[in-house]
Amino acid sequence: MNKTCRYKLRKPINSVMNRSLLCLVIIFFMLTIKKVDPDVAKNIKKNIFNKSFNFIKVNTLTKKVLGKEFIYYQKMPNSINVFSEDIGGNISHKFYDGEKYDVSENLPIGIFESGVVIYRGYKENFKNTVIIQGIDNYNIWYGNLKDINVNLYEYVEKNSLIGSADGKEVYILIEKDDKFYTYEDYKKSKY
Repeated sequence: MNKTCRYKLRKPINSVMNRSLLCLVIIFFMLTIKKVDPDVAKNIKKNIFNKSFNFIKVNTLTKKVLGKEFIYYQKMPNSINVFSEDIGGNISHKFYDGEKYDVSENLPIGIFESGVVIYRGYKENFKNTVIIQGIDNYNIWYGNLKDINVNLYEYVEKNSLIGSADGKEVYILIEKDDKFYTYEDYKKSKY
């Protein structure tokens, strides 16, 4: 093998090894802490697993430290951009910490901002729900959906179709830093 070929092979291997080494250091650090303080597992579960993981902050940090993003976003070839209707134009009602919108039956629902799907499932009051952590650090819940066509931890583009309204209502909850916003307040913060 010539020197150029060996160099081209060595560069990706070093990158993988650096990332693997970083993961091992974190794992050993966590195991050491657990050995010293047995309650650390409860604290980790309480403070990490029961809260939203901020993918955007992790990407920003790893880009500064490692020079590359930890999570690679790529537009999916089958994503459909269909949502252009301003949902704020529909009649809204206060609904828990969010809002309930009266919409036309089976309205296609698209997302307000590009981001990562951090939840896809059933929430007691919101029914079938998708939560998107936007690149703007807002967590937006889209509830009362059917025909959900996004997957957990998938990156989705702004206006991409995530599903349709299950009937004539859609539930929207917008949250950032433990504060809740109406859709109108969210729009104002964007412009």
